Amino acid sequence: MGKLRVYMMMVSNLETFGDLASWEILFAVCTECTRAKQIDRYELAKKYGLHSPINVIRPKLICKACDRRTVSVIGKANGPR
Repeated sequence: MGKLRVYMMMVSNLETFGDLASWEILFAVCTECTRAKQIDRYELAKKYGLHSPINVIRPKLICKACDRRTVSVIGKANGPR
């Protein structure tokens, strides 16, 4: 299997879980240690609602590498189609 090319885009404040295309991947980046991790968008949509803004989860995220609440960048990338 070849490498997956990731074209990162920032999530705007107006985007909801329902706005994401089926091939888009959601991920968070810690600004302190620069760790990036994919987020399960379907589980979050079930928990917070399909029409809630994606950035509403930002204050709730904790980086497991440095144990800080410095996950301030939520982005989306194109996954396999």
